[in-house]
Amino acid sequence: MSRETWVDRQIREATERGAFEGLGAAGKPLDEAALAQTAGEWAVEWARREGADMTVALPPALALRREREELVASVPSRPSEEAVRAAVEQFNQRLDAAYRRPQEVPPVALAFVDVDRQLARWREAHPSEPAKPAPGAADGPACAAEAGASRSPWWRGGRRRPR
Repeated sequence: MSRETWVDRQIREATERGAFEGLGAAGKPLDEAALAQTAGEWAVEWARREGADMTVALPPALALRREREELVASVPSRPSEEAVRAAVEQFNQRLDAAYRRPQEVPPVALAFVDVDRQLARWREAHPSEPAKPAPGAADGPACAAEAGASRSPWWRGGRRRPR
């Protein structure tokens, strides 16, 4: 009396349905080179052959490093300052979330992407387009020195105690 396992039953039912009919490698021996590969080597070879993105298989720290490099490289080709700002802020949020999680090996050791520096790079790549001020920048004075020019420092002229 034989006991059929779940895997054996799935194979038998698939064979009865004809799921294995007409396969290209049916009846051919397995490739010796493929048998000598480890699972990791096979996965990398499969990804190359199929054109799959292996970033998802990287540890989080390495995936973030690659994403940061790709983001910085793609800044000049972004369509607008808003697109640059949104992409950089989204990356910085993901990096912040990675820092807040328990660290894995290798640990995350990346600096946040500076939004202003990337916007300056984008403006250099697109000199003909007018620069748009940051939200809220047009409301106040142009610099901090103008904001406090008419006021004395806080340690001078503060409230005096009544006598």
